[in-house]
Amino acid sequence: MTATLPTMDDSIRRGAEPARPRRTLADLPGPRGLPVIGNLLSIHPDRWHLEFERWWRVHGDLFVVRLGRRPILAVADGELVRDVLQRRPAVFRRMRTIEDVSREADMVGLFSADGDAWRKQRQLINPTFHARHVESFFPSICEITGRLRDLWAQAADERAARDVLGDLMRYSVDVTSSVAFGRDLNSLAGGPDALQEHLQRVFLGLNRRILAPLPYWRYLGLPADRAYDRAVVAVKRFILELVTAARRELEGGADRPARARTLLELMIAARDGEDPKARLSDAEVYANVLTMLLAGEDTTANTLAWILYYLGSRPDVQARAREEADRVLGGALIPTLEQSKRLEYTSAVTHETLRLRSAAPLLYLEANHDTAVGDVAVPAGAGVMALTRAVGRKPEYFGDPESFRPERWLAGAPATLPHEPRMALAFGGGPRVCPGRSMALLECAVTVGMVLRSFTVHLADHTAPVRERMAFAMQPEGLRIRFTRRGGA
Repeated sequence: MTATLPTMDDSIRRGAEPARPRRTLADLPGPRGLPVIGNLLSIHPDRWHLEFERWWRVHGDLFVVRLGRRPILAVADGELVRDVLQRRPAVFRRMRTIEDVSREADMVGLFSADGDAWRKQRQLINPTFHARHVESFFPSICEITGRLRDLWAQAADERAARDVLGDLMRYSVDVTSSVAFGRDLNSLAGGPDALQEHLQRVFLGLNRRILAPLPYWRYLGLPADRAYDRAVVAVKRFILELVTAARRELEGGADRPARARTLLELMIAARDGEDPKARLSDAEVYANVLTMLLAGEDTTANTLAWILYYLGSRPDVQARAREEADRVLGGALIPTLEQSKRLEYTSAVTHETLRLRSAAPLLYLEANHDTAVGDVAVPAGAGVMALTRAVGRKPEYFGDPESFRPERWLAGAPATLPHEPRMALAFGGGPRVCPGRSMALLECAVTVGMVLRSFTVHLADHTAPVRERMAFAMQPEGLRIRFTRRGGA
């Protein structure tokens, strides 16, 4: 029998510790900073991901940034990033600041929890976002997509440019609330509303506080912090009303459901169950409802907005995607579940958008104990910034990496175009890979299929810049779309 040497992939899958390190953080390059504050003045809260990616292009795949006195190891080597993600939550955890800031707002849910608390919540919540469960709510998704089509059809008739990100945030909240909570909020019908405004303030406040060098808001309440606190209170009131209504339905008479059907019902059943290991506290129920609302609004909405941006700026891509949608959907205006799975080029457009415009272009972690990343020693408590989008923009993984080329995701792509799908990390990786992946991709397929069958997409102003803005997740800023109806739609 021939012995087989373990490969790098083998060690990543096992989450094994790397070999004994040969370098320390002090040995690595990095941007020059100032005494005491380090590189803090270089990081703008709305654009900080872009600064890290600029430093990556200057200093390479391993470099050190100092936020105050704290060293942050930035990692853009694909195998090392996958290794770090695989070793969560035992070796690496989310940056402790994320949990601290979330705890102040009573929102330590699946996203911000770590260790045993994360394992308990993940075990309960993960099956809810399994493809089979999400598909059972497909009729609701189609109904909400029809509302979005009506909204944009009216805009087309009025020849009005739309702030599509705002529309898509309301759309995503409606879909998430239907699938996860069994409640159709129908926020699309009401236009911009208080809930969306409150959620956006929560996003911005979380991002600002996570990046702050000191927790100044505990001692000095600036106007933005007071607005954030009011938004948290308002959202909490809304969520508690949602939980109360769901509990009342579960405790109803003969017509109550035989078993929990939605995430919210599962969490309430766990809250009231007899198994102390599986039991959720009221705070955990609230935190996970809020987490689902935030994740559902922000990440999927941003991805769909960027897809519309590429369709509007690349007529060749839009034409090819439209031909496929016409062929697959026939006379239908909204894809069926089976049709949505056959939109291969639309799926390629979505994956290429995720590669170039990930809503989470980097992940902020820290070491639980002394460890190593590659050959670099990482002491306990040191920060580790995984530059997940930078990995997807490396030519050794994706040929012509800065170009938008959906065909790279299709069978028969040119052999001269390197393509490593496992290095596309928009949903993260390892044990903490995003549980909402199936739902997000289904929403994209249905929404984009609807758009292609009904409209031609145009950028409202080709000369107006569309910038990336970090508001907890990365979103387009300045994107306005003009729709025109297609003949027969």
